[in-house]
Amino acid sequence: MRNELTNLLPFGRRRAFHREYFLRLGVIAALLTSTLIVAAALLLLPTYVFLQRSFQTKEVRLASIESTLASVSEKKLSDRLAALSADAATLTAIANAPSVSAIIRAVLATARSGVTLSSFDYTPATPGNRGTLSISGTAATRDALRSYQLALQNASFALAADLPVSAYAKDTNIAFTITVTLAP
Repeated sequence: MRNELTNLLPFGRRRAFHREYFLRLGVIAALLTSTLIVAAALLLLPTYVFLQRSFQTKEVRLASIESTLASVSEKKLSDRLAALSADAATLTAIANAPSVSAIIRAVLATARSGVTLSSFDYTPATPGNRGTLSISGTAATRDALRSYQLALQNASFALAADLPVSAYAKDTNIAFTITVTLAP
């Protein structure tokens, strides 16, 4: 025997029955979807509250840091930055300046028979002036003093070696001061 269900309802009633069935099914699906949406929203609520409070805390901290920087700390920071910039400029100038010890070694390496050196006075170069080195000592004779002056004048570190004419007044044991203008 075949299992065929026979529907004895008229066509209009069958359509109404199907329509009512699908309407109930749609209402249940909508109700189930609404329940799932409400449950998901309730489960997201603690995360939202946590993130909102974390954001507010970070905003308060940022405002605190900005107010701290805007007040006295900003002045101190700019003063400190200016001091560090000046120090950096000084260090750069020192790094680019010639070594005084190298200049003194070169002076001592210059031939000086009959000349005894007693003191050195170094003046560093400034933006408007060249550096100078004053060399003091005694010379045994005028010739020894003149040859030492010429040797300094021809040295690679010197542009000029100036000796006052009054230094030649004595014949022996001549005290002198030669001012050497240093090459850049």
